[in-house]
Amino acid sequence: MKKIVSLLFSVLLFSLASAQVTTSSFSGRVTDAAGAPLVGAAVIAVHTPSGTEYGTVTDAKGNFRIMNVRPGGPYTVTFRLLGYKTFAEKDIRVPLGDNYVLRPSLPEETTNIDAVQVSWGKNPIMNADRSGTATNVNSRQLATLPSITRSINDFTRLSPQAGHDNSFAGRDGRYNNITVDGAAFNNSFGLSTANNMPGGDSQPISLDAIQEVTVNVSPFDVRQSGFTGAGVNAVTRSGDNDYQGSVYTYFRPRSFTGENVRGEVVPGAKTTMYKTVGMRAGGPIVRNKLFFFVNGEVGSEATQGILWRPSQKNTAGPGQGDAGSYVSRTSTYDLERVKNHLLSTYGYDPGSYTDFPNFAVDDYRIMARLDWNIDDRNQLMVRYNMVNSVSDQTVSGSMPTGLGSSASRYSVNAFNFSNANYGFLNRVHSLTGEWNSQFSSRVSNKLLVTWMNNKSVRTSPSAEFPFVDILEGGTQYMSFGYELFSYNNGVTNKSFTVTDNVTVALGDHTLTAGASFERQYFLNSYIREGLSYYRYNSVDDFLNDARPAAFALTYPFAGEDAIRGTELTFGMASAYVQDEWQINPRFKLTAGLRFEMPFCFNELGKDTQIEGVGYVRDLAFDRGEKYDLGTWPKSRLMVSPRIGFNWDVKGDRSWQVRGGTGVFTGFVPFVWYTNQPQGAGYIQAAETAWNSAAVPDDMRFEPDYRKQLSKYSSLLPNDRRGVIGRGGSLSKVADDFRLPQVWRTTVATDIQLPWNTVLTVEAIYSKDINAVMMRNANLSSQTYGHFTGPDNRPVWWQGNGNWIDGGDAPSQARRTVQPSVNSMTVMENTRLGRQFLATVQLTKSFSNGFSGMVSYTYNNSRDVGVNAGSNGNSAWRSNVAVNNLNYPGLSYSMFSVPHRVNGYVSYAIQYAKKHLSTTVSLYYTGSHTARLSYIYSNDLNGDGQACDLIYVPRDASEIRFVDVVKDGRVTYSAQDQAADFFAYVEGNGYLKKRKGQYAERGGALAPWLNRFDVKIVQDIAARFGTGKRYTLQLTADILNVGNLLCSDWGIYYANGLRDYDNIMPLTYRGVDASKTPTFTLNASDRESFRKKAGWNGQLSTSSTWGCQLGVRLIF
Repeated sequence: MKKIVSLLFSVLLFSLASAQVTTSSFSGRVTDAAGAPLVGAAVIAVHTPSGTEYGTVTDAKGNFRIMNVRPGGPYTVTFRLLGYKTFAEKDIRVPLGDNYVLRPSLPEETTNIDAVQVSWGKNPIMNADRSGTATNVNSRQLATLPSITRSINDFTRLSPQAGHDNSFAGRDGRYNNITVDGAAFNNSFGLSTANNMPGGDSQPISLDAIQEVTVNVSPFDVRQSGFTGAGVNAVTRSGDNDYQGSVYTYFRPRSFTGENVRGEVVPGAKTTMYKTVGMRAGGPIVRNKLFFFVNGEVGSEATQGILWRPSQKNTAGPGQGDAGSYVSRTSTYDLERVKNHLLSTYGYDPGSYTDFPNFAVDDYRIMARLDWNIDDRNQLMVRYNMVNSVSDQTVSGSMPTGLGSSASRYSVNAFNFSNANYGFLNRVHSLTGEWNSQFSSRVSNKLLVTWMNNKSVRTSPSAEFPFVDILEGGTQYMSFGYELFSYNNGVTNKSFTVTDNVTVALGDHTLTAGASFERQYFLNSYIREGLSYYRYNSVDDFLNDARPAAFALTYPFAGEDAIRGTELTFGMASAYVQDEWQINPRFKLTAGLRFEMPFCFNELGKDTQIEGVGYVRDLAFDRGEKYDLGTWPKSRLMVSPRIGFNWDVKGDRSWQVRGGTGVFTGFVPFVWYTNQPQGAGYIQAAETAWNSAAVPDDMRFEPDYRKQLSKYSSLLPNDRRGVIGRGGSLSKVADDFRLPQVWRTTVATDIQLPWNTVLTVEAIYSKDINAVMMRNANLSSQTYGHFTGPDNRPVWWQGNGNWIDGGDAPSQARRTVQPSVNSMTVMENTRLGRQFLATVQLTKSFSNGFSGMVSYTYNNSRDVGVNAGSNGNSAWRSNVAVNNLNYPGLSYSMFSVPHRVNGYVSYAIQYAKKHLSTTVSLYYTGSHTARLSYIYSNDLNGDGQACDLIYVPRDASEIRFVDVVKDGRVTYSAQDQAADFFAYVEGNGYLKKRKGQYAERGGALAPWLNRFDVKIVQDIAARFGTGKRYTLQLTADILNVGNLLCSDWGIYYANGLRDYDNIMPLTYRGVDASKTPTFTLNASDRESFRKKAGWNGQLSTSSTWGCQLGVRLIF
């Protein structure tokens, strides 16, 4: 009956999706002493700790294959055949996803040969199934290598192809696929680029629950999909026949965080603390049959919150900012004036502007797993996991759509009241079931079913109140109110996957056929400026109730108190087939074909209208394009062919050449999909954003946005679904949009060296087939001329372009095609993009107490932009370009770390009759910390965005500076600025070589960073007169040990001209009579510029050392 049920699943399931590997396998060939194949030999693999037994018999060519065994071990594999000596190979460990090859030669029973000859490779790198690029992290490494966050991410960095921000192979970390026991553990919705897994700032599963992790960059196994970066697969621990347990605590006292960076003290560093208390236990419920494993943790963390402080000043106006010391120009005098006004006029408390508390993260997590050996042909695993987490966050730097580029609200220019920050409440539930069946000696089956419910809700310390930005001198100065993107903001993501794989062994061929279906459900309540947004040009303007300089609002329809949110149900069906052909004992070829079909199941609202204008579908945008917001992209079949090979050059696994080529299909952050219905006027009124020209003359500040809806009902219609007001921001997923695909090729060689060491040389080349790019179809491709001079880029300015000095500015109608629409962001595909990585790696597998690895990777990756942001328009605005942002061109990827050195060494020793053991491990990584772009600090070309790459002049004749004037006096002369600027260029290696050319996106590099982490493990073991061994384990994880030794070592560097990944040395000041652009340096005087232009140690705990202590009792 079980066989019938499994076969029915195999036939009926048609499916992804991202079915990932959760098991391992054995294979090989059994021969007699003369090398002839032995037919019908019994092969039994026993997982020694649990007694789980897997078996098969050899075929007509002596070949065998045992599929879907537990990763890890140890295993004992026994070979029996009547008339031949029985042979057993013991203490075999099989890494996750690997195939362990055994080729024994059995002598006849009557011979006098005592030893059985067997050839195999105990080093997992020298593996016949290994064709692509993979990094395995075993349970020993998880236990002995440094980790303070106790996250999987601390170990995936061991991959030579890893980069910054959880990226792999030069691609955005959001294009990875992370699974635990085959269940997706991704941040699928993609609101945060910092957290690549669910759970917010907490880990979704305890490190104590993880047995093994594998990073696959180019697996030519068609069972693996769902990524164009890397597939990260983890499997959890399981119980066995021995009752085992552990109770533990990890803690980081406040005194265990360094506070010195190049001789300066980091404010608030000694307030950082961390504590986790947990347990794990496992054992048999029925010996050899049914096993359990449970894990639970409770954690709390306090991290450095707001570093910035306002400047001390006793009169109105800004003070003197100092980026190096985290002092903002925003003055305490102005902050106090505004706070008193808010309290006395509106009864609203904006929070503190001094004595900011640390940010907190509090969480708990549990995991339970059952393993059932139903019989010798069927095994079932069920695993449940959950996490609950709350955390504090810093106010977003993004602006309402169309009202300017992102700008930090805590910076040398700006400051924020504490109640404008926000928090997250995260809850994750995950359930996995896996049924492995052996139908016969040739046919096996794996059925995997997973479910996850991930809920993330924003919280705020503020009472309901509009968010307000106040400018000073045209740039950000002060902010307060309910964080502008947090009101009624929450995401629910439910995922369900079913995958079934059938494997048939046919002599030299092993065939795999599979099908899978993944269903993703999202409910996104994302309300930009849900309590309204106001902007004022000065503190006095706000205090005197002047007409605001900008206004924005997203609001519910009449009769609704709140916006429920946008629903999206997405499906991916997959079917695949693969043949592993052992052409001869030395050469293996794997070829497969994967078919995938995406679906959007939700019906969209039809016929969106703009009040007083007409239907959106009838509007002609740039180049005459028209868009229907009521349709999703058409479902189109996506095909991923792959082929890989492994050549055992000498036949003894001492030298192998491997590689392959194929297509990999991934996903995008699904928040970009939900942008379309959110702005279409059916779920909520589209975001309305008015610049100064659009704000009604009689509009004044009003804490209750409902009164503004009533007063300006003709401009803000809320009585008809599908009708939006003027100034809305619209989004569209292009009708021909396809999910990301890359064509990836790998060529590598592995050479066995003495002392169980392997040298690997590897090259990976990826070419984008369907990359993702954002385009604002409402930005006119028609410009209004060019600048005069060497920088003759096209501009949208009219008149004299002196928009700062009082001249004509480009009205929205001049640069936009449809003045009634703020933006029309289209998510579409491009074939532009490529990544090349070359790696040299030396790996020492564990033996005689030693293990280690060292690698060097060269990375040259190019793309059209990183699409940073959770909103399509903000992703578009985050890019930088010389000309039109819609056509940025190919340049360096921000994830292209050109040179990275990575490695570890670990040594373990036992002594005192094995009652004591000590392990010391050192991890190192060295690389540039970021790629940087040199841009102007404001809008140069009139497209409404501060995103213009600078032209680097050859000499003083190619740039014209004007005096910086403040309060009627020159504070920085044009002559001094020119001298300082060219001194800056000559002292900058990148700018110096770009003279006479435009700067490139991501062309510059942040300073190099060397980081060393250390872990010390001390075990004290005894039996105390019993048969059971008890171990007291003491650990110390020291992060950035170099900074502990010297405050100049291991530090990040900050630059006062830097904002995110952009350096802004110049400010555009308009054109002169000949239409030649004029500039000032981005500083008020010479001293300020010289201070801002230098690289100084970043005064934060990311630059200092930290130490975590652990105490664990193992029994």
